Amino acid sequence: MRELKFIETIRQRAGNARSGVKLGIGDDAAVLEYDKSKYLLWADDMLVEGTHFTKEDDSFDVGWKAVAVNISDIAAMGGIPKYITVSLGCSGKHSGKYLSKLYDGIFAICKKFGIQVVGGDTNKSDKFIIDVSIIGFVEKKRLITRKGARIGDLILVTGPIRNGRLTHLSFTPRLQESRVLGVYKITAMIDVSDGLSMDLNRLCERSKVGAQIYASSITLVPGLSLDDALYYGESFELLFTIPPKEIEKIKNDRKISDSIFVIGSVVSSSQGVKIMTSSNENKRLKIAGFKHF
Repeated sequence: MRELKFIETIRQRAGNARSGVKLGIGDDAAVLEYDKSKYLLWADDMLVEGTHFTKEDDSFDVGWKAVAVNISDIAAMGGIPKYITVSLGCSGKHSGKYLSKLYDGIFAICKKFGIQVVGGDTNKSDKFIIDVSIIGFVEKKRLITRKGARIGDLILVTGPIRNGRLTHLSFTPRLQESRVLGVYKITAMIDVSDGLSMDLNRLCERSKVGAQIYASSITLVPGLSLDDALYYGESFELLFTIPPKEIEKIKNDRKISDSIFVIGSVVSSSQGVKIMTSSNENKRLKIAGFKHF
């Protein structure tokens, strides 16, 4: 069974959200009731040796990434990260120096973003595994989900889109950009972990809309190919939609204007998700990107 179908099966078995659950499976984080003004955000990401990093990678960077991918999930919901637990699976072959540097990376990014490590677990595993669970909070009026894009909205992405092949172990989550965007009328948002194509399609599916994007408008860092931006992933940019009337306000905001780019617009679901190529051919965007299985 493919990964996305498996997740959908779990979502269906979990059933409808119960009292206290604003949003369950199907977004970058679960959204739980907390108090009158805020929601609690809860997410989890696992990194596995050989899939997300290699034996040769610096363990400082592995620790940094394990937390960064979780912060990116909280950013995609418009929130602020606060607490993490860290669970490890290791074979016993990893030296104390390796593990110490791993936690140097964890504590470095936690210090940068004001996050506290509050627990975790350790276990035996043939491959090195690090699993981070994160809790954050978001003001109710600032909550952004994948569901909410409307026909006519503009599609934007932070950037220039980073080269995930080079930066996936050291990237800085777009949390600051997310908090700036939160004061505007963002209708839907997702972080780009599995490629622009895959994550745009996820947003469109949740919002029950289609999309028209333009290759010429996708701004890339030097050396990054359009194909890698679309299908490789690990850029951890924020992909979001806004009503057209909001664009001038955002473009005039010096805190964010230089790091957001309009790449298309939301259309009806019957039109699907399409890309206008550099040769002016408008074709259906291939749904491809990183899949675990």
